[in-house]
Amino acid sequence: MIHNVYVIDQNTGICLIYRKYGSIEFNQDLVSGFITALKDFSFEFSKGSGELKVIDMQVFYLILVFKKGVLVTAAADKNDDARVTHKALKDVIDRFLERFVDELQNWSGDVRIFRDFSETIDKIMENGRVAEIPLNIPILKIYKKDFTKSQNRLAKKGFVLTEEDLRDISDKKPEWTSKRLPKQVITQGFLDEKQYEIAHLADGFHTARDIAEEVGLPESRIQVIIDHLDNLGLLKFIEIQ
Repeated sequence: MIHNVYVIDQNTGICLIYRKYGSIEFNQDLVSGFITALKDFSFEFSKGSGELKVIDMQVFYLILVFKKGVLVTAAADKNDDARVTHKALKDVIDRFLERFVDELQNWSGDVRIFRDFSETIDKIMENGRVAEIPLNIPILKIYKKDFTKSQNRLAKKGFVLTEEDLRDISDKKPEWTSKRLPKQVITQGFLDEKQYEIAHLADGFHTARDIAEEVGLPESRIQVIIDHLDNLGLLKFIEIQ
């Protein structure tokens, strides 16, 4: 999900419009100053090419687009498609300038004149979901039945597991994770001890990145292990929007 969108005046660093769609939140004034400083550095470095690459903020990424004195940026989940986010932000800045280019020439500092453009941003960004890519979460088959039961209970109450929920529950151990694969998978050479340990983190709530962070291995290595578990027929995958 795209959590926030900021439209910022380059000259003053003032946030002209702010849209919030997800759970990540910042102080607007601090973000405006921080991003404007980054933009100024980028402008000098790229000789004014008008674009700054994605900035990795560990948990999420920032992507920035600037044009004719206006900077538009978004804070988005790493699972979002950065190219789609970038295209949407370029659309936002083009539409914004098309409408307000004259007003910006002699702008008095009153941000209220831009307020109605919020609806346009919401439409372009699809309320933060324009670049979402469904997550495929690995889960051991021995956990799948209990996982499905738990989700069915939630569904009866009107709840559905989403990507945002993973942040709140990924550090918790569902009760069904007390189950273990038979040790024969090690003694017979199908898995080593580390793979056996990692397999049990595939509980339906941990992405490959979550597992990598927990065990301190590169995500690429975890993906290889997940592929191996899948080839052994030990895994199912759950699609999370």
